[in-house]
Amino acid sequence: MEQPANRSRAARSDPPEKSSSFRRLLLVSLLVGVSLAGLGSDLLGAISVSLPVSSMGGGLVFGTVVVSSLWVAGFRPSLAASGAYFLGQLVAHLLLSGAFVAVVGSGASLESWHEVGLRSLSIGLTATLCFTGVGSRVGDWVRRRGRRLLRVPPADGRGDG
Repeated sequence: MEQPANRSRAARSDPPEKSSSFRRLLLVSLLVGVSLAGLGSDLLGAISVSLPVSSMGGGLVFGTVVVSSLWVAGFRPSLAASGAYFLGQLVAHLLLSGAFVAVVGSGASLESWHEVGLRSLSIGLTATLCFTGVGSRVGDWVRRRGRRLLRVPPADGRGDG
């Protein structure tokens, strides 16, 4: 009878899970919150509301609130996925901005709502690829096709799909 009581006391005294550590929250906030801060800054510039805070400060508050809300709601991505999101979002935003300029013309400048739209699109696409099962399937497909092009045998022993 004493053993279950000892186990329950030991379970209560264990440190919190690694997935919910404050250090991990800060790293995820840094990696994911930067793009959201940029979106918040663009939104404040597009809305052009007079606030007692700079657009950068407002963007940082926006990014912090969104990341913290997602964290409290239970969304706790791995650091690898957060790092992939950070790099992927930068690349996606550059590619989308370049494509926009190529389609509209090099003389045209991005209006504030165009920037909000492009940043939202790059955040949405990158988040879908990094934080959902779609991204792992796309990564597996790219890996299989790359191995086939390089004529390297499959790593898992299966044939190409």
